[in-house]
Amino acid sequence: MQPLVSAAWAPVEHVPVHKTEHVPRQWQLTTMWILLVFSVVAWRQGSLFTGGFDMVVVLKALLQSGVLCWSVLLWLWSDTRHPVGVRSFLFLGPVLALSVIGAMAEGNLMASAIISIRVAMLALTVLFIMRVFPAQRVLLSLCIGLATVGIISAGSGLVLGGGGRLSGGIPPLSPNEIALLSGIPALVLFHQALRAQVKWWHVAMLVVLSGILLLSESRTALIAAAATAAAMLLMLRRIPIQTIVAALVTVPVAFYLVFLTPVIQGLMAREDSASVLTLNSRTISWSVVLNLPNDSWQRWIGAGMSQKTIAVEGQYWDEQVFDSSWISLLAQTGVIGTALVAMWVLMTIYSALRSRKLRSLLFPLLAFVVIRSVMENGLVDAGALFLIFMVFALMLEPASARAAFDWENSSPLKRQMYSTGKNRLQLPRSGG
Repeated sequence: MQPLVSAAWAPVEHVPVHKTEHVPRQWQLTTMWILLVFSVVAWRQGSLFTGGFDMVVVLKALLQSGVLCWSVLLWLWSDTRHPVGVRSFLFLGPVLALSVIGAMAEGNLMASAIISIRVAMLALTVLFIMRVFPAQRVLLSLCIGLATVGIISAGSGLVLGGGGRLSGGIPPLSPNEIALLSGIPALVLFHQALRAQVKWWHVAMLVVLSGILLLSESRTALIAAAATAAAMLLMLRRIPIQTIVAALVTVPVAFYLVFLTPVIQGLMAREDSASVLTLNSRTISWSVVLNLPNDSWQRWIGAGMSQKTIAVEGQYWDEQVFDSSWISLLAQTGVIGTALVAMWVLMTIYSALRSRKLRSLLFPLLAFVVIRSVMENGLVDAGALFLIFMVFALMLEPASARAAFDWENSSPLKRQMYSTGKNRLQLPRSGG
């Protein structure tokens, strides 16, 4: 008979020890977005980039390059890999290439090439960020970045301003840009508030951002925000009791402001009634671009991304800014580039309509972006509007949408515990 061996001396089966996975922290994501938004907003008003270099241009380039390098390093160090498609880059790449070719023909290669490189860098930064972080966290951190820069600019503008429309102080943002920075996070909070998936501080922030949006007096942004809010209401499947109570309080106030006060009338005719009919003289520059001859290369491939103004006749000014993303694209990338961007936008909207998890949030937000793009520049440019659209487009890529967070039934605003996996971060599937 073999002797009994004490359990204390029994051999222990070897268990392999895995290295600790590197999971990027939330503060890194939020800080990157604040810096990225700050790097693309205007640091001075009334100036357009023409290819020259000064301290502002260099500092913004260094800041944007630093955020890109940071995102690449996180991607290299992190053990997580979230699925992101490449459809958006298949559209963006040829558009930027066309703008460079057109700039060469126009003789303005330097300025347009630099802008195209900046746009490509922004797109790559968003790609690397979304490869490392869950898409819903990317969107929320984007909103924090937009709101942070917008509130700082609006707050300093209120202190330093002299009345009238709300303009930024530090940085000196225009009223329309402030409306964009406050509008997107306000609408995301509104979407969650409709489903009673917010805390009291979220409601307070929604009120602050909505107030900034109203004080900006941006007609395009307000119309787009109203259309977006209406679409979110129509897509609401179940109405919580908290939402009903809030509606009973806010609807009478909104009815009073709209129909019993001159607020809306004064906003729509901000300067005079003629400004509404002529879209603040936007149509003057639009007609010049739309009437370019069909046998010119500018008509088909454009004159480069730096083409932001055009000479006009019959006015007391010699040139005018386009003030429309689509007219700008026609001038910068021609009919071919504009058609590619239009296909990109339409495919993104179609993906939003097909996605059960993202439809109620991203389809209305895309409406806000598209409506604003008709009357404002920046859909494909080194600016905040492009960053916003790029995040939406990558979230709706087929590979990304399949693993999307369910915004309809869950709340990413509530604290969630992460469980790490070999190649991904898994989120709880429970409802909010």
